[in-house]
Amino acid sequence: MWAVRFFLIIVIIILVIGFSIYNSAETVDVNLFGKVYIDVPMIYLAFWAFVIGMLISFLLGITHYLKFQSELREQKKGNKSLMEEITTLRNIPLEEDIEEK
Repeated sequence: MWAVRFFLIIVIIILVIGFSIYNSAETVDVNLFGKVYIDVPMIYLAFWAFVIGMLISFLLGITHYLKFQSELREQKKGNKSLMEEITTLRNIPLEEDIEEK
């Protein structure tokens, strides 16, 4: 699985560099929250969009990781209590009724 992840990272980096090289002379107009920026280099815009996207995906990944860690901690507590119950059930002495025999 790590190899696939590493390959995807390499492909993304190659695409970003290729996009940057082919669009280095391009300029665009950007309307950002009502403010207009004129003749912004495309490479500058792509870089900041990439950085913001990576930060958002990092934050989402961290929240996902923390959620799974808390669920794992709860399951470990549940497993521990179940193991204690099994241990107490194993330690109960078996009593045979002599009257039934």
